[in-house]
Amino acid sequence: MAPSPAHPSRAAGKGRILIVDDEEGMRELLKAILESDYQVAEADSGAALQKALDGEQPDVVLLDMKLPDANGIGLLPVIKQRWAATEVIVLSGTPTDSEATSWAAEAVKGGAYGFLSKSAEFSFSKVLACVSSALERRRQVRASET
Repeated sequence: MAPSPAHPSRAAGKGRILIVDDEEGMRELLKAILESDYQVAEADSGAALQKALDGEQPDVVLLDMKLPDANGIGLLPVIKQRWAATEVIVLSGTPTDSEATSWAAEAVKGGAYGFLSKSAEFSFSKVLACVSSALERRRQVRASET
């Protein structure tokens, strides 16, 4: 699946978010949460993400940890090499508490801005707060470079 903007005409001037998740339902849910405030594009696999790397740089990438053809942690360096200023938030299924802590530490060590679990604690407000915070950090970095 090629990356596709949700509503490109309405989204001019909004922060750009790329959702990378193989679960269509999760992509649709995240898009529904974010599209009123952000320009949203999607990729359903590591291969689709690789194609997206040649396109417009997003401000924030929501990256699923487990894709059918790639590991999200393994894709982090690829994303950061191509889009150094893009903030990446890693998403994970339902890890145990110890796995979540370990994965979150590994994700942040690899350059991720944050880590969100797609478990029972998953909430719209957590997603919005994390994306908003990551976007603000991206804007601060961009401002300091000019």
